Formats: sequence, structure tokens, C-alpha cells
Amino acid sequence: MKKGKMKKIVISVLLILLAFLIGTAGYIYYLLDQIQRNSFIDPSNSTDSSEPQVTDRKPSREDLGISDTAPDSKETGVVNVLLFGLDSRAKNQNSRSDTIMIATIDKKNEAIKLTSLMRDMYVSIPGREDNRINTAYIFGGPTLAIKTVNTNFNLDIQYYATVDFFGLEKIIDQVGGVTIDVKKEEIKYLNSALNELNRLNKDTEPSPLITEAGPQTLNGRQAVAYARIRKVGHADFERTERQRTILTQLFKKVKTINPLKLPGLVATVLPYVETNMPTTEILKLGASVLGFKSKDIIQYRIPVNGTFKSQRIRGMAVLVPDLEKNRELLHNFLYGDNSGVVNNE
Repeated sequence: MKKGKMKKIVISVLLILLAFLIGTAGYIYYLLDQIQRNSFIDPSNSTDSSEPQVTDRKPSREDLGISDTAPDSKETGVVNVLLFGLDSRAKNQNSRSDTIMIATIDKKNEAIKLTSLMRDMYVSIPGREDNRINTAYIFGGPTLAIKTVNTNFNLDIQYYATVDFFGLEKIIDQVGGVTIDVKKEEIKYLNSALNELNRLNKDTEPSPLITEAGPQTLNGRQAVAYARIRKVGHADFERTERQRTILTQLFKKVKTINPLKLPGLVATVLPYVETNMPTTEILKLGASVLGFKSKDIIQYRIPVNGTFKSQRIRGMAVLVPDLEKNRELLHNFLYGDNSGVVNNE
């Protein structure tokens, strides 16, 4: 074959490939643009005893509790996104945030970090009486929940993503399940939670119970049941570790998916996720993560051991943190290189 003809063939193949990639990227952009966009709770009505009113107005930095001294993501290269998992027992039910995590994309250190905020942590809720941190979401939706985290820990979080148990189950099923090392003592409580989920999902085939310990692939419902275990191990502290394990394994599974299948996965997953992140920001952060050399997720938990007291306040069992100390430790974790970080479970 002549050199000139070969060159034309190569160029043609490259052009076709480029057109395909552009088309795929455009399709993913289109899909992301269809994501659920939640109307924020109007902060001016968050203290009213009536049902909070929603607004299409974009919250200001003041609405979100971002102070002038909070680290600026443009300067630090660190973007923090609040992840909420809702404890709804019925679809579209107004619920507390059963799971609260800060997902961190640290562009400077090319690291992905995941921090659990204990749901029973007793903190100041702006415009409300001090309470468990997970009540902020039911009082004022993502606006108040973000503001609560920002004001207590002096952060500049502006984005969030929310999913409930029903959505998380579907997302995990779409990637073919996640691999979890189930402990023998966890099986009883996992199956108890699984039975409840089976009862709540009467319109679908019940998920089989777990019969043995050890590493195994859990389907979506089994994984959600695993993430809800509280009555074995170190109670809610170990439960947050299980939740981070689920997300870490989910992330690892997504990385193994054929890129050609990503548009289909995105199309299936998006109906179960609610966020205020602009499509362009999602794509930009996704590109950053794909370029990181390390694909491991560094984990943390607030409050840190030795920096809180277990108390009963107004009949509630709560964790009262040393806020100043936990704020310092959290900033060190989010904005440092984490070379000396040890999981504080």
C-alpha cells in the first residue's frame, strides 16, 4: 500500500474516532443537563413554623453560611461537595439526612477524599435551636444543611448531591454490584435491614438474604442494607465506615466500566440523583479525577476520636464535639497533603 494512501486511511480513522468522542461527550453533556435540579429552600423563611417555601433564586454566599475567612476553592484547588443520603422509607418522602459526607476533589495533591459527618453530632443550626446535624436537611433542605456545615466548620461548600436508599440501590445494580467483605457477626443485622427493604419494595422481586461471611458481590439492595447496619461493632461510628466502603467500592467499579458504556450508565443513574452542580462543573471535576495518578479514596470522620462527649440533651443521645479542635483537624485533612492521616475509626 502506498504511503500517501496509508496516511489518508490513518487520518480518516482518526477523524472518525474524534467525531465519535465529540459525539459521546456531547451526549453525556446532554444527559447531565437533564439531571434533577432542586429548588432551594428560601433561607428567609427557614425559621417560620410553617412549611418552608422554595425559591428559584440562587443562594448567596451568605445564604450558604460562607464566611470571608473560609478557604476559597479557587485559591486552594480543593472543591468540596456535600453528599446526602436520605433515610426515607417511601419514595419522595421528606426526610432527615441519614448520611452526610464531604466529597473532596483535591486538584493540588491529586487526591479524592471522603469525610463522614456523624449524624448525631450536636451543632448549631442557623435560625433554629441547636440539634443533631442531620435535622438541618428536614428543616430547610439542602440550603440549610449546607449552611449548617459551612458555619460550624468554616467551609466554602456550594455544591451538593442527594440520593435516597431507593436511588442508591438502583445505582449499585447498574454497575453490577459492589464487592464487600461481610463479617460473620454482621450477617444477622444485614438480613434484618434487607427484610425491611424487601417489604418496602413490594413491587419488585425480593433480594436474597446473605448466608455466609467473607468477600462477596452484593447487589444494590444488599449493599444498602449493609450500609444501614448499626447494632454490631462500634455502633454508628462503624456504620459510617461501612457507608464509605460502599462508595469507595462503587467508585472502583465505575472505573472498570468500558468508556463506551458510560453514556448508558449516566442515563440510567441520573434520575436517582439530585444536585445543584452545573453540568460544566460536573464534567470539569470528572476530567480532573480521571487525570489523578492515585485512584484510592482517602477517608476521614468528624468528630475525631477524643474530641467529643456523648451526652443526652432534651432526651436525645448526641455527640457534643469540640468544634474548634474538629474544625482544625478537618481543615488539615481537606486542605493538607494527608501524608500522615490515619483513618480515625
